[in-house]
Amino acid sequence: MADFLESAKSMVNAAVSRTSWEAQKQMRVRSKQTEIDKLLEQRQQLLDELGQIAMNLYQQGKLTDQQLSRLCASIQELDHDAQNREAQLQEMKSEVYQANQFAPASTPDYTPPVSSSTSSTSQTSKAGAKSLLCPVCGTTIRPNALYCRSCGTKLR
Repeated sequence: MADFLESAKSMVNAAVSRTSWEAQKQMRVRSKQTEIDKLLEQRQQLLDELGQIAMNLYQQGKLTDQQLSRLCASIQELDHDAQNREAQLQEMKSEVYQANQFAPASTPDYTPPVSSSTSSTSQTSKAGAKSLLCPVCGTTIRPNALYCRSCGTKLR
């Protein structure tokens, strides 16, 4: 029963950890998307200003390169910032949850209690001792364990 409770606790902790990580990731993604949206809005305002200035100067016959180059440089700077943030956003969106980064620390000095079952059962467990490793994380597991205590993998 204690093994089951420990496994359930481990699974709940892993689920809470993953949910928390996913929520934080979504908050970072939304924040980054907001930054990109603000940069694009500023860019559009500068383009509108550029268009208005160019039209006014054109209408007055006084179109000078210096005024246009200042606005164009600002637009290019915003484009570069937006591209960098887009790349960061794509990196965030492609992040994968790594269960082991939030897993509880293992207890290397822990030795599972010896089962007080019949001799035929203990002979079977001694014969199968080579297969008492978790197939996912490689941690030693108890002979009759339903779940791995380290990573929570279902064993049966």
